[in-house]
Amino acid sequence: MDFFHRIDNIALLDPIDHFELFQSISNALNSRNPETQATGRNHLIKVIDVWESVPTTLKPMWEDLIEAVGFYPYIEKYKMTLTDLDARIRREYHKSDYISNKSLHSKQKELSDLVLSKRNVIVSAPTSFGKSLLIEEIVASGIYTNIVIIQPTLALLDETRIKLKHYSNQYKIIVRTSQQASTEKGNIFLLTAERVLEYPDMPNIDLLIIDEFYKLSKQREDNRANILNIAFLRLTKNPSCRFYLLGPNIDNISPGFLEKYDAVFYKTDYSLVYTETENLYDSVKKKSGGKVSFEDIFSVLDKTEDQSLIFCSSPSTARKLAFTYCKHLEEQGIQRNVSIPLIQWIHENLSVEWSLVHCLANEIGIHDGSMPKHITTSTIKYFNDRRLRFLFCTNTIIEGVNTSAKNVIYYDDKIGTRDVDYFDYSNIRGRAGRLMEHCIGRVINLKKPPQAKEMSVDIPAYTQNPIDDEVLVNIEESEVKPFNADRYQRFESLPEKLKIILKRNAVSIRDQLELLPIIRKMMLDPKSKSDIVWSDLRDKNLYAHLYVIFELVKERFVEGNDKNVLISTKWMARQTVSYIYNKNIRQMIDDRVAYYAKEHLRKENPDFIDAYFSLKQFATKCPEVARQLADEAVETIFRFQKNWLQYKIPKWLNVVDSLQKYIATELSIQAGDYSFIAEAIENEFTDANIRILTEFGVPSSAIKKILDRYGHHLKDLTEDQVVAAIVRNRQLINRSLTAYEIEALERCL
Repeated sequence: MDFFHRIDNIALLDPIDHFELFQSISNALNSRNPETQATGRNHLIKVIDVWESVPTTLKPMWEDLIEAVGFYPYIEKYKMTLTDLDARIRREYHKSDYISNKSLHSKQKELSDLVLSKRNVIVSAPTSFGKSLLIEEIVASGIYTNIVIIQPTLALLDETRIKLKHYSNQYKIIVRTSQQASTEKGNIFLLTAERVLEYPDMPNIDLLIIDEFYKLSKQREDNRANILNIAFLRLTKNPSCRFYLLGPNIDNISPGFLEKYDAVFYKTDYSLVYTETENLYDSVKKKSGGKVSFEDIFSVLDKTEDQSLIFCSSPSTARKLAFTYCKHLEEQGIQRNVSIPLIQWIHENLSVEWSLVHCLANEIGIHDGSMPKHITTSTIKYFNDRRLRFLFCTNTIIEGVNTSAKNVIYYDDKIGTRDVDYFDYSNIRGRAGRLMEHCIGRVINLKKPPQAKEMSVDIPAYTQNPIDDEVLVNIEESEVKPFNADRYQRFESLPEKLKIILKRNAVSIRDQLELLPIIRKMMLDPKSKSDIVWSDLRDKNLYAHLYVIFELVKERFVEGNDKNVLISTKWMARQTVSYIYNKNIRQMIDDRVAYYAKEHLRKENPDFIDAYFSLKQFATKCPEVARQLADEAVETIFRFQKNWLQYKIPKWLNVVDSLQKYIATELSIQAGDYSFIAEAIENEFTDANIRILTEFGVPSSAIKKILDRYGHHLKDLTEDQVVAAIVRNRQLINRSLTAYEIEALERCL
């Protein structure tokens, strides 16, 4: 009889078998072999998973073993009784000194002591280790005055912001570059790496925390690695700045890095969650192209009782699979009609019939990086509240977004167009189970996992081999390696004002320098000058101006995976102009659906006349086609808004704007100015003091209602005062909001 069978039937074991099981697990835990110890821990976790079935008379001996291995969070959760005085003393020692009613497991306690001793610490630990809890422990301790926390996604930063709101008496929490640092209390800067570089007059930082620090490595093909390296260099120029870098499944880092920064590399596989694996990749049918057949994936989902994440290669794959599975349930007569407030919001704010509505009603959610922030945040909350059973997701879910998923279904073996490697897979697998939610996680492999391979994180800011110029020029001259000295000196020989601009833009220096003579030539040519030197948002040639700029930069400042999704610059310019004039995503979606609907009707009837078209009538007459067109339109416009309007396009405009201003000064001519347009696009044309609500994930519909009714009260307030005023008058404000908008406002503020 194997261990797992014995544990599953622990209530039926006779005393001899029970003691034999206990002895076997105890022996494994006491082994000097790390793999045997891990096996012992996993078996003990399995016992905790069936804790209610353990005979009461035998629980004390198991409790002693659970305490001995350091599982103090489980001791608290299950209210276990420790009879030994030494054990009770150790339990008290493992209670957090700063967070009430929180116990740390033995390895968390070790790591906490290390970080709070003000050492530079780099941590590699499993997803279920509880690394992020130590961020709260650090903040709660109050030993650092100014803290920067860099996380890879805005969703993760928002999750951290909500957790740290409890410490607002000790720290001002800063999420936007327009918020001024406090001089009366500490500051916590919750920023992406890009915003760290954009923040003006940042005070000396005492602690830098980088979550998912493996993104420093260019080997991960992350096009933001340079930005993260530059942020690291700038913040650690302060010699008293400590750092805490955390990530999963990392075996080693650049040789010499630890010595340079007197840092500790803390690596452990210790976990309070055990992950079981079920391999089905040899038994499922594959479609052409290698995708698992709908029949087989749906069969797996139908049999799955607990909450599940389904990992997909791209947003379009996740949505197609989710929508098709929803139809599968409807065809089977399984319609749960779950009442979720987001459904109401979609009906009221999108005039089209989006399939996500049907999914949500059937306990199906979708999570990808292109949806509006409030939708992805709400979806995660519904999932964690167990109002959704399935979450179809992309690689955004492996970057630290915490869920209550019991199962992970490995449906695709690609991220975009590249293959999932062992590091990716380990992170995907790590999302099965959650500390203090599920003792046991389960991974169902529908694709064969990649071969195990060591993960090394190369840090270009230190090794400088290879290193891009935009990172190199941020290194102190005395730290530049000899083989990069010539490149460094070439940059240093440039005019001082130009160097400042090139560094501030934080994009390819080579490409910026190549653009300079092109822009200079255009500014000297009367025919092309107006496409570079302009300022008026109402310019009748706005489309032409944007098209010219997009053509200039598209091949230069698009990197990595973004090259695979580069869209037509003509279409991009048209959509940007539409957004600038309409300031309305709904209108952009309607226009796109109407365009394709008319094309469909023309194919059906060559005599079709546009003037007689009605989107509402079309949806009534051709519901399936209308729904399909709506799905495509929503996905396209949301992706364009999130990936291009909210970052890339404003960045491009700012880069070209800064270069043309430099050349205008050089030529002693009038410069254009479209930096304000870039800022307005990025911030959805919201007034400066209101933008923080968008940052927090308040739906734009709720912001509009608040401004329509109470805008005159908020007009002259700072961002922080706006938030305080809304919190103070929440009951009054809620009267004008829908259930979903109230729910989102409560969550955000």
